[in-house]
Amino acid sequence: MARFGGEMLFTLAGGEKLTIRGDVTIKPAGISAEAITNQNGSVSQSATLMPHGWECTFEDAADLDWNALMRAGAFEVTIREDYTGVSHLFGSGFFVGEPSINRKTGEVSGLSGAHQSYRKI
Repeated sequence: MARFGGEMLFTLAGGEKLTIRGDVTIKPAGISAEAITNQNGSVSQSATLMPHGWECTFEDAADLDWNALMRAGAFEVTIREDYTGVSHLFGSGFFVGEPSINRKTGEVSGLSGAHQSYRKI
């Protein structure tokens, strides 16, 4: 039986923890593929290398410096699923996007991660 969801923890390599809010999407493949139809009707595949990554929203916290996080050098991220026992390890990456904070709800959106490596354990 497959299990999904439950508690999830987002931790930077330095031990900083960000509170996840909402959905978490993992991009594990490191490649994007598309179909190409040739003039004779045959089909080919074209692939583009992509960074491994994640997308999620966070809860804003008084001690988070979003400017510093966006300017930080390469870092590692672990997203741990407590309920399922699965961990997603992302190596050598950075935040991409533009953080946007909803001051009514405290939700930070507009961010994802781009990483050179990914491992699921």
